[in-house]
Amino acid sequence: MTITSFDPADSAAMGQWYDVMVAVTSHDVPDFPTPSRRAHLVRFEHSMASVTEEALLAWDGDRVVGVASYQLPQTENLSMLYLELLVHPQYRRRGIGTRLMEEVYAAARRHDRSLIEVDTVRGFPGGATRDEAGYRYLTNRGHQPGATGIRSRYEVSGQTDEAMIAEAWTHADGYSLVQWRDAVPEEIIDDVAALQSRLMLDAPTGDLAVEQQVYDADRVRDQEKSELDRGYHWYSTAARHDATGQIVARTKLAFEAEGNTHARQRTTIVEPTHRGHRLGLLVKSANHTYTQSHEPTLMAIDAWNDEQNTPMRAVNTQLGFHPVDTWLTFQLPAT
Repeated sequence: MTITSFDPADSAAMGQWYDVMVAVTSHDVPDFPTPSRRAHLVRFEHSMASVTEEALLAWDGDRVVGVASYQLPQTENLSMLYLELLVHPQYRRRGIGTRLMEEVYAAARRHDRSLIEVDTVRGFPGGATRDEAGYRYLTNRGHQPGATGIRSRYEVSGQTDEAMIAEAWTHADGYSLVQWRDAVPEEIIDDVAALQSRLMLDAPTGDLAVEQQVYDADRVRDQEKSELDRGYHWYSTAARHDATGQIVARTKLAFEAEGNTHARQRTTIVEPTHRGHRLGLLVKSANHTYTQSHEPTLMAIDAWNDEQNTPMRAVNTQLGFHPVDTWLTFQLPAT
């Protein structure tokens, strides 16, 4: 086995990397949709200005059997290296992950990054079985997760608990909804950027070292362009405070795989001074309806929430989400 640095111009290697992604997804999280080939093939061509990406490939002869790709933030969190480590299921327990990790540690030191952040999946009690090789690899080396997330799934039925939503609106007098597909309308982009900047301030992060990401209109547009150029699309619903015209809550459902059968719950945030009005429930429920009206083949929505984020998990339960598996985030010292 050999380890090489990935050359984005090597289309054949890029294709083999994609094949590893598909094999790992099918084995580790078989209820996930197949990763988008289009998005993968253009990931280096359409990256965001706030992050750079590099990758290492593990080869068995002329076949790619493992990949360590990592993102290097360029604005905040400059001590971090965000890692995705993939080993083909047929080649696990042969030391490939260990060899790749040795190179990742070297890369972190080369880029003056002191922490390597990586996620791994485990089964949820009473839920689906998961291959926990990644979790055992990390914990056997003395590492402990800094945060635990729960993935929940909503199986789309097309039905809404109208009584629940009507009751929620009794707490939200003075608010109205705004909806859009893809790019944020220009007239509300500053409010949306401000909400996005609050996200890491308000969301539970366990024991992780996390710096706030500061968004302005330009950064929002850069992220939108990167996602659109990769073939993604999404639907958003926001709550407007009618007295001030301010956007004070926002949620987003994104389609990031081939076909439109699965969506991922992305940002859901309510401005702190406007909490207690059921806005999280109202914007998420309305966004489900809005999305389904444009995506009739939608079958499932996946949402990730920190286990400590009990308010948002409670909202998801009200909407019909059920826990599927557990996602653990580790931060490994690189020095």
